[in-house]
Amino acid sequence: MMHQQTLLWTGFVAFIVFMLVLDLGLFQRGKQVMSIKQSLIWCGVWAGLAMLFNIGVFLFHPRGADAGLEFFTGYVTEESLSLDNIFVFLLLFGYFKVPRVYQHKVLFWGVLGAVIFRAIFVLGGLALMSRFNWMIYVFGGFLVLTGISMVRKDQEKEIRPEKNLVMRAFRRCFRVTPDYHRDRFFVCKNGKLWVTPLLMVLIAVESTDIVFATDSIPAIFAITPDPFLVFSSNILALIGIRSLYFAVAGFMRNFYFLHYGFASILVMLGTKMLLSHVVQVPIALSLVLIVFILLLCVIISLLRPRKADLKRIFGRTAELGLIPFRRLLVIENMIDHADKPVREVMRPRSSVAVIRLNSPWNENARLLRKTRFSRYPIVEADGARPLGILHVMDLALAETRQEPDAAQLKELARSGLELREDLSLSETAAQFRRHSNEMGIILNPSGEWTGIVTLEDLFEELVGEIEDESSIARGETPMSIADALSPGRIVLNLHAGSMPEAIENIIGAIPKQELSIDSQTML
Repeated sequence: MMHQQTLLWTGFVAFIVFMLVLDLGLFQRGKQVMSIKQSLIWCGVWAGLAMLFNIGVFLFHPRGADAGLEFFTGYVTEESLSLDNIFVFLLLFGYFKVPRVYQHKVLFWGVLGAVIFRAIFVLGGLALMSRFNWMIYVFGGFLVLTGISMVRKDQEKEIRPEKNLVMRAFRRCFRVTPDYHRDRFFVCKNGKLWVTPLLMVLIAVESTDIVFATDSIPAIFAITPDPFLVFSSNILALIGIRSLYFAVAGFMRNFYFLHYGFASILVMLGTKMLLSHVVQVPIALSLVLIVFILLLCVIISLLRPRKADLKRIFGRTAELGLIPFRRLLVIENMIDHADKPVREVMRPRSSVAVIRLNSPWNENARLLRKTRFSRYPIVEADGARPLGILHVMDLALAETRQEPDAAQLKELARSGLELREDLSLSETAAQFRRHSNEMGIILNPSGEWTGIVTLEDLFEELVGEIEDESSIARGETPMSIADALSPGRIVLNLHAGSMPEAIENIIGAIPKQELSIDSQTML
């Protein structure tokens, strides 16, 4: 037994040394930026080597298949949690403006430091769990609380490394050059040793990895108590994370829902640790649940992209000249306003023209001639809930030649589409399409009538005010930026291929006011 354990640990250490030497000899020789294709190839290489080592665990570990399954589950868990780590690396490199050609070196030495710190965490956690049995509940509770805090955390919050205690202490002790000096961590200036910003980035990466280790190590202890499997699966996943960064950094932001998947995995594993003495969850079930959560989060991210992601995609399409700039504005309006509640677009009840059944017909007819709308809500009296919608076409085609009374107006009225005021514009449009209606009666949570919305209101929210013959007859002269940049309408003889160019042209077309300056206006 001891001989097999020694062989496993020796083989693993030799395996790690070989992989790092291979990485240092092949990657660090050239100072070029890795392409996505190269990154994906090396991701496959590291994953293949990890699977070969997993086969070795299956064959040579005393517990055979059970140990191999535990290793694989731990490896998948660490790789998935490391995706969140990649997002932080992306923010750090952007904050420090690290040239892409130097990012590989930072991540390489970061892995070496992480190997040492992860070994300390694993041995420390094993010692605590061996000495104090109740520590398993501490770790489990910590994972649950961490997962809950991840759900509440703002993933897009600006990163502030200057507030890091390690970074602040380091700046007090060493002189830091203002600029990068190629890929060097240290330089000599006037006989004095200076550190470069690249070393500051490395320290930020290492300190961030230590924080992530407090989550990932207990998570793998929830899968297996075997220190060899915890350490080996953790380190092998870490070595591949650097190549994974170059492969997914460009589109990592698009899979925003993975953040909630990581939180779910931590909560699940924490719960498993808390209930370990009550319910024994099979390792195979844990693996299936982890893979299922990750796939589900990827699918949700693809099916329901965020507004910023959609704008970035369409913006890039416009830059390539595949869609006109004016059409891009309409698309961005649709993205921005799709989730807006309908109460922000509706016409409030106080400004709605209604047909009152308790009023003489000549007053209602005078209202029709003055407002010239095509549809009117019908109410019993002021403040009452509408009974339906009167369409002027139905009134014009009515067989009666006499002035319609209240009973006839009720018969002519179409049923009104009642909508909640918190309904989004996209859902409102779907209701119009589903019920073949073009006007909705808006109700508040108490069921009171608060206003109306029409299909034209929704459309104008996207493309701007629409001036038709009815609005001209009513004396309305709407003008908006959306009108100026919408197809078929040119204001100030505006021609532009981008928003900055459009703004510049608009400002340039504004007449300059000449001011007379005399001696009294001079200071």
